Amino acid sequence: MPMMPLAPTTLAARDSVRAQPPGQGHRIWRNQPGLAQDTATALLESRDGFLWVGTEDGLARFDGAQFDRLSRREAPAFSHNDVRCLAETPDGSLWIGTSQPGLFRLKQGVFSTLGPAEGLPDSPILRLATDPRGALWAAPAEGPLLQLVGERFQPVACDAVHLRIQAMATDRDGTLWVGTAGSGLWRVRDRRLELVALSAGDITALEQDAAGTLWVGTRTQGLLTFADGRLGPSSGLGGLPARAITTLRADRGGGLWIGTEQAGLYHRMRDGRLETAPDGPQIRWTVLCLLEDRGGTLWVGSEDRGLRAAVAVPFQAVPVKGPEPEEAARMVCQDASGTVWCLTGDQALGQVREGRIEPFALTGTVGPGPISALWPRRNGGLWMGTRKGGLFILEGGKARAMPWQGGPEPDEILSLYEDPAGDLWIATPRQGLLKLLSSGAHQIFPLARGVVAMAGGGPEPLYVASPSQGVGILDTEGLHWFGTAQGLASAGAQALHLDATGSLWVGTSDGLRLFRHDAFRTFTGPEGLLKTAIHAILEDADQNLWLSTSQGVLRVPRPVLSRGLPASGPSPLATFDHWDGLPARETHGGPQPAAWLTREGELWIPTSRGMAHADTHRPPPPPSPLRLYLAKVLSDESAQPIPGPLVLAPGSHRLEIHYTGISLTGAEKLRFRYRMEGIDPGWNEVGDRRFAVYSNLPPGVRRFRLQAWRPGEEGPPQEVSLEVRVQPFFHQRPVFWALCALAAGLFGWWLLRLRLQQVEARSAVLDERNRMAREIHDHLAQGFTGVLLQLEAAEAGLARLAGDPVPVLTRLGRARELAAASLQEARRSVMALSPRKPEGTDLLGALRILSDRLLAGTGIRVELAHTGEPRRLDAKLEEELLRMAQEALTNALRHGKAKWVRVTVHYKRREVGLRVEDDGKGFDPAAGAAGYGLRSIRETLGKLRGHIDIDSGPGRGTRITIILPLRRWRP
Repeated sequence: MPMMPLAPTTLAARDSVRAQPPGQGHRIWRNQPGLAQDTATALLESRDGFLWVGTEDGLARFDGAQFDRLSRREAPAFSHNDVRCLAETPDGSLWIGTSQPGLFRLKQGVFSTLGPAEGLPDSPILRLATDPRGALWAAPAEGPLLQLVGERFQPVACDAVHLRIQAMATDRDGTLWVGTAGSGLWRVRDRRLELVALSAGDITALEQDAAGTLWVGTRTQGLLTFADGRLGPSSGLGGLPARAITTLRADRGGGLWIGTEQAGLYHRMRDGRLETAPDGPQIRWTVLCLLEDRGGTLWVGSEDRGLRAAVAVPFQAVPVKGPEPEEAARMVCQDASGTVWCLTGDQALGQVREGRIEPFALTGTVGPGPISALWPRRNGGLWMGTRKGGLFILEGGKARAMPWQGGPEPDEILSLYEDPAGDLWIATPRQGLLKLLSSGAHQIFPLARGVVAMAGGGPEPLYVASPSQGVGILDTEGLHWFGTAQGLASAGAQALHLDATGSLWVGTSDGLRLFRHDAFRTFTGPEGLLKTAIHAILEDADQNLWLSTSQGVLRVPRPVLSRGLPASGPSPLATFDHWDGLPARETHGGPQPAAWLTREGELWIPTSRGMAHADTHRPPPPPSPLRLYLAKVLSDESAQPIPGPLVLAPGSHRLEIHYTGISLTGAEKLRFRYRMEGIDPGWNEVGDRRFAVYSNLPPGVRRFRLQAWRPGEEGPPQEVSLEVRVQPFFHQRPVFWALCALAAGLFGWWLLRLRLQQVEARSAVLDERNRMAREIHDHLAQGFTGVLLQLEAAEAGLARLAGDPVPVLTRLGRARELAAASLQEARRSVMALSPRKPEGTDLLGALRILSDRLLAGTGIRVELAHTGEPRRLDAKLEEELLRMAQEALTNALRHGKAKWVRVTVHYKRREVGLRVEDDGKGFDPAAGAAGYGLRSIRETLGKLRGHIDIDSGPGRGTRITIILPLRRWRP
């Protein structure tokens, strides 16, 4: 069964002795998640604000919204689940006594066990207490009183041989009082237990109240007081049943709460009066422990009836006298004498008296039909309308019918309104709006049908609200309707309020509107609260607007609302619902008056489960202090330590941060938002959700910020933060990139050195070629040139000599031809060593220059041609093509004995081709006759991913075709 909010006056209606104190509500937790046991044996509010609840099935920690269970299942070191007592020491340690020997200590989330090694006896510790100095006292089931000194428990000296301690309490002076079973009342003085009063019965509870009186609860003698060194009965407790007193707790108001066995809870007021708590003496239940927290809330642990709390609330439920105290209320108003009237159930008239609604027995006949409308008369009494159109005045408890002078009578009355001039306005669903003048005459406005709310009037215009037509203004010029064209909701209007500035506030089915200058203004608020159905609008003396809505009651300062509310984050808009004493969250709508503010400042709100009442002059009770708390952090489902910087391992995929706001009352209204700086562009508004999830956070240092607040509270929100450090992989660290930069630099340096070495090697080759060319030119070629000159001179000399010079001339001619051929070969060798393309020429121009040099003086005819569009090629590619063309031309000259040679360059999109044809004697390519030159060409083409095609044969010339792909050439 979930937690149940209970209104105090609803409980008081169950024939309890007296009504509950104003502003008290009661809640019960039974079978809650985390609180599986309905028996609460011990209660403690720790320094961090948590409520610790000991049960027979483990320990529960409560933050005001949810329970976290600690037992053998969740914490194996906590080996005994049957908790009997709790205490907290100044170092933050939580001490736990169970039904088994020894003690447990919970410190910083870690359980430890204490036993005989720490001075504890071999019996359960059933009572724990701390004094104002922070000393821890323990009372075993059998044995002496123990005090924790350092890390060991030491017995307290006592003259008694055998003590069974059943109660302990400290007074305002720090003295520890001890109640025993049959051995009287003791106290600790000078580190010894001394007897202060004998008692034949068992002392079961001890407590000192605000006045300094020491109260002693017993098993068989009732409630006693200790005064003048003796125990005696107290006066004014005649209504206390003769039951065992199980526990006592003094409250801050000077009263005393008394828990009994099988007789429930009682409250002794400061003036001595005795009141029963909820469920009264007719319900048999046992109180096991009591606690008043720092916020003044009383917590009650019971046997088999769950955990209870008496909470201060702003609203009180006003029950209906009779068998159905939660009967729905519909209309409410206050007459001139101050009496509050309302309609309940099936339109029955009720009167509020002594904190509850009593059915009012009318004198006289009211009808036809049940009462459907109420409005107070300025001259005293009450206007009443019926569902069949009857109009009545209630005065002095007697109803009299109002005669209708001329014209059609109303067929049904929806609502009534008396304007400042004393004229009565009567709204009907079909006949329109009727105005009954104080003289008895009446007017009818047939176009104003279905009016449910009215405001203004008298010398000023009358404002009317209709769910189907919108807002109407009735003045001397007639009736003017304003609807969707001016910004009103399509469903029309159902509530009106005319403030002191003359502004008209309009409640609709989809939110609040402000009518000003013939136009409607809409409002936004956190969580869309101002977009819910507005049933009634009231304004108190402090200019606070109270809105009765389908989601509870809202309160907002009118000046602040006029300036506009933030759409998210903290807001002055306060919400009230069943947690604040309302019998139900949903308030009642319909024709006015759907809510009422009395002249004394009391607010009356009808709901679906009865009437609610609040005093607007009395501020709502302050809730418990709010503390933000980071409960746990999970990284890839692995718990991380808190607090301190959160360090996540590289590659963490999922981060969960669970948090809560510790507030033992009002926690259900807490609102949270969070953001991860550097990740979230803005705040994540999550309402009452209590966890945040992030996936695949990038490496770096960030801060997780959490804020919490209660709606309607002033001041900035509370905030906590957590530093989150996501460790990077090695390849994500700066040192990795520095090493990469260094490696890249070294690699670039190596490439530069390699390039320089290649350039040096190529330069060396070129230098060697140039040297060989110079030597050939300077020595061999010059030698052949000299030989030629000498031979030519010899030929000339012989030609002048007598005799037959022919044989000699023939040999000299042959020698000259050989020398000329050798000179030509030397020149070709020089060109072969350095076949570079002349600067400023393209491939075709270079081929022409090459052919002219190679074939000059040979008589061989050379043809140059091209196909495609000529274009510049890579210098390396042109050099290789030039070299291969030179080799082909040389073969045609040396071996082919050709008479003509054709060189054709083919330019294509992705390749370039070179074809060299001659009419020489040819050769057989398959016979392996190709020499070194063709092998060199094939090797070069293999490196350049090109290919060669040779078409030749003996006696039919040669055609060599070379194809090279065009690609990005690198030197």
